[in-house]
Formats: sequence, C-alpha cells, structure tokens
Amino acid sequence: MDTQTTIKKEVSLNGIGLHTGNASTIAFRPAPANVGIRFFRTDLIGTPMIPARLNFVVTTVRGTNLGLHEAKVHTVEHVLSALTGLGIDNIDILVGANEPPIMDGSSMPYVNALLEAGLQDLEVPKRTLHIDREVRYEDGKAKYRAFPAKGFEVKAVLVHDHPMLARSELTVRINRDSYVAELARSRTFCFEHEVAYLRSQGLAQGGSLDNAIVIAKDRFMTNADGLRYKDEFVRHKVMDLVGDLTLTGRPLFNMRVEAECLGHGHNVEFAKRLCEAAKAMRKPKERTGAGV
Repeated sequence: MDTQTTIKKEVSLNGIGLHTGNASTIAFRPAPANVGIRFFRTDLIGTPMIPARLNFVVTTVRGTNLGLHEAKVHTVEHVLSALTGLGIDNIDILVGANEPPIMDGSSMPYVNALLEAGLQDLEVPKRTLHIDREVRYEDGKAKYRAFPAKGFEVKAVLVHDHPMLARSELTVRINRDSYVAELARSRTFCFEHEVAYLRSQGLAQGGSLDNAIVIAKDRFMTNADGLRYKDEFVRHKVMDLVGDLTLTGRPLFNMRVEAECLGHGHNVEFAKRLCEAAKAMRKPKERTGAGV
C-alpha cells in the first residue's frame, strides 16, 4: 500500500521572486496526513493560509498564482512540481513575501532542500486521482488528453515558430528517480523580444541569466553552464505541467497525459477537466454506498 508522505524536519531557502523581484524566504514544514499542500504568508498579519488547490488559482499570467481574499502567492508551479515529483502529499509552505524565491529557475533547489529534510511516511493511504475514461481539453493550438494507465506518464510536444525553438517532443514515465534526473534541473525561459514588455508590466523584475534562459534571434542566452539538456525547454514545460496538475490535490500516478502547446492557463483548465471526470466516476459508487 502506498502511504501519504510529508518531510521529517523544517528546511528553508532564501532568494528573490522571479516576477516581483522581492526578497523572499520559503520554509517547508512537516504536516499531518490529509491536509494536503498549504501556503502561509508569514509577512502578513495573521499568517493567512492559501490551499494549493484549483479553486484558489487567481491568474495564470506567466506563472500560476494562488490567492484567498487579500493574500496571494505568485509563481507556485516550481515548488508544487518538486513536491509531486518527490511524492510529497502533505506539507506547510511558509513564504515571507508574495512570491517564492525563484532560485536557479528550476525545481532542483527545492528538491535538494526537501531531500535534505528527509521524507516521512504517514500511516494513511495515498489519495489518488482516478479516471476511468479518456479526458480531453483543447483551446486553439493547445491539445491535451489523459487516459487511464498504470503509473504516471507524460508525452509533451513543444511547437513554436521561433527559429531557435524547433519542434521538440518528450515522453517520460514519472517517478521520484526520473523526475530528479530528467525534469527537475530544467529552467524557465523567455524570448529576448519579450523582456522589455514583461518588465513594463511589472513582471520578470527578478529575472536574470542566473535563473532563466533567454532565447534570442540566433542564440540562447544562458549563464556559463549553457543548456542543461539539449531539449531543456520541453522538459521545463513538463516540469511546469506536473506542478500545475498538483493543484488537483491528488498525486497523478495512474494516467498517461499527452499535451501539445502547453501553458499554465491550459494546464489549469485541463486539471479542472480531470477533477470533473474523477468526480463523475465516484458518483455511482456514492449512490450505491460502495465507497470511493
């Protein structure tokens, strides 16, 4: 039986927010079974809590942003991706600003911190999102579908008309080891022609080559390390997808997802379709008293 997990001890990281540019601290604390993933704004009066669930998504502009009343947390997808990649079900996340630190633009610093804290099994079965039929979502060029499978597998296709960003495709069977090896180190990216506009809109204020890849007309602008994978961009899209699907509140361990032209808004809408399908599947059992 797969059991729910948390971490053994508190661990924290410091940095700046990608879009806000604000100095920020993030601390991960153990949480009991069945509470899920919760964000707390420690810099606000009363330390308001925001559940990491679809109902609390407020915007998906250049990232996935959560909010409850006046409290908001921006750009949560990398943090959430690390948690699901490691199979962590329950955790409290204390954020000292309105955005977690972006670190190096990937989820790997979070992964390393969480592994340093240690994983703790809880004596309660995992809550898994089940579907019994194919689920589809399409909007313009974006196309998603999921169907029942043993384990969690993602096939993603990145298509863009930029000359430096040829069509790329990745299929990965996601578990703790493959997530760390194949997805976690992939970094966020943007196009050079977008930078001035993003900053004029109050975005990318903390962005630099230390935490992002910039795609120019004829080259990739990176730090001294260069690209970490030859197909780093599609890997990052899958990493983001894992984070956004975490908002269903269930580990996605029993389905294959196929997606093309991925983005945060589409990821969230697709996640809602998955939850609707799972809910419809449970209703007949609830009426007959067979349980869930």
